Amino acid sequence: MNPGDVPLQDAGGPATQQPPKVFLETFGCQMNFLDSELVRGRLAERRYVFTTDRADADVIAFNTCAVRDHAEARVRARLYELRETKARRPEVVVAVLGCMAQREGEALLEKFPHVDILCGTREFGHIHELVDRVRDGGGPIVALGESDPLPDAHRDLSQRPHRHSAYVTIQRGCDRACTFCVVPRTRGPEVERPMDDLEAEVRALVADGVVDVTLLGQIVNAYGRKSGGDATLARLLRRLDRIDGLKRLRFITSFPTLVTPELMQALADCGSVVSYLHLPVQSGANSCLKRMARGYTADAYLRLVERLRAVVPRVELATDVIVGFSGESDAEFAATEELMRRVEFVQAFIFKYSERPGTAAEKLQPDDVPQAVKEERNQRLLALQDGIQRRRNRARIGSVEEVLVDGPSRRDRSVLAGRCRANRMVHFRGAADRVGRIVPVRIRDATALSLTGEIVTAA
Repeated sequence: MNPGDVPLQDAGGPATQQPPKVFLETFGCQMNFLDSELVRGRLAERRYVFTTDRADADVIAFNTCAVRDHAEARVRARLYELRETKARRPEVVVAVLGCMAQREGEALLEKFPHVDILCGTREFGHIHELVDRVRDGGGPIVALGESDPLPDAHRDLSQRPHRHSAYVTIQRGCDRACTFCVVPRTRGPEVERPMDDLEAEVRALVADGVVDVTLLGQIVNAYGRKSGGDATLARLLRRLDRIDGLKRLRFITSFPTLVTPELMQALADCGSVVSYLHLPVQSGANSCLKRMARGYTADAYLRLVERLRAVVPRVELATDVIVGFSGESDAEFAATEELMRRVEFVQAFIFKYSERPGTAAEKLQPDDVPQAVKEERNQRLLALQDGIQRRRNRARIGSVEEVLVDGPSRRDRSVLAGRCRANRMVHFRGAADRVGRIVPVRIRDATALSLTGEIVTAA
């Protein structure tokens, strides 16, 4: 007898002939995608199944981001669309999860009274209970507490979207006070997982076919500050590097002042650790960095880059930059342009500043850079970075790159796509059975966004 033929008594609500269906949409960063994986695992325990068709779902959930208003605006648009659905099908459960729920709290229910569940960032481990309660007639529910600050212990390895790669959270939350950032409010204070637990999880993932692991944290290289003892990110990298079968190991996102000599040496020594470091600078102007409360100067950042490249010559750097932060002058913006020219990042994620409610910047500094100026500066930095990436990528033509194959290209299913050790996207033709494997690819062409090549075959 198939499971779908058996009346369900353990998925909340009355017994049914078919398992309830969940539509789950995720916004934002890699940690949000891992949190959605954890949510899927908890609901799967109750025999919920998942659908990509929102109209067919019994539960509609959005795992949200609050870092920028644009991300929240997309969720608000989804919720507006669901008013008619909820009026027509009142039994449908509507849930808002994660950072936006945590930031807005019950005010979100006042704007959208058809929402049944608000689940904060430290309640993911109980999402199955919350959904069951609403389906049993117990809504709306607001769960924004601290009952599950580390939900990763509930992980169901079968729920990861890619068989050969996985995210692993080592640290959650942030104790810093960057004036523009809402993360400390939405994610809470820093908490860490023990190294023994992390090694056990990575070993289990590798045993299940994973060859590529990304370690996650709001400030990933702060790992060890709360644990005491001998825990540091560098020591964790060395432990995981010894796991047979783990081919690629990376971590995001790092804070500049916490890149220690010990961490640099681990990057140089560990063969599985990729030659890619995401190191947000945010601005190239000391005065702007001070208003942001970043705790370093542009000169200090440049000295760090110099030391990194001396210890780890193969390292490629990526960054985040905010344009149009409160009070940003033409001279401050020019300083950011100059820093980007000097460093030549392999990737730069460039964002127009949007004031976030509840941050120090909102209270202390007016958002006084006109939107048109933000847009113009954003386009100038994008063009600058495009030229840097195009030049650096074209310098790879003729080289042979070790490419971990992720799957077919989104634009052309007959072409495979993967990433080299420096995190550059590489496209080439090959058989689908190469997905999850590392193959040598000789680079024949390049754009600002990717490399193109052909598999190197043995003579």
